[in-house]
Amino acid sequence: MSKFKIISFLILIIFFLNNCGFTPQYAGFKGLDFSLKINKTNGDRDLNNAIKSQLDRYHSNDSQLRTINIKIESKFMKDTLSEDSTGKATKYNLIANVKFILDSEKGSRTVTFNEEFKIDNIEDTVEENNYIRIIKRNFAEIISEKLILNINQN
Repeated sequence: MSKFKIISFLILIIFFLNNCGFTPQYAGFKGLDFSLKINKTNGDRDLNNAIKSQLDRYHSNDSQLRTINIKIESKFMKDTLSEDSTGKATKYNLIANVKFILDSEKGSRTVTFNEEFKIDNIEDTVEENNYIRIIKRNFAEIISEKLILNINQN
């Protein structure tokens, strides 16, 4: 009898969790009324390319949509947080600052986003550089989503 109660309880839990009304956070990005066009980029090349590839999804040649021209100015820093007794860095703080200058028929405005991430030193420099490249792509994805939310709200 107790196995039956446990199995029926688990089935009910699974049923309620599957039908709890979950929707992805950014599911509302479909049907936007604007098209993004990136005109100029300055700063960190890897970060800018990753942001550009994220924002290219929101470019359309449809004349019905309002076009927003974007200039991207990015800055990526790798600051040392701590060192060991020999002076070798053991922890880093990775900082991405991205400034977007948005021009549309409504006017011009500037939006700035900052992201930070702390990492430990990795002995293999190739592996560390690959890891930093992955973090830059993650920064670009987060910053691009924040930009789209900002544009959509204004």
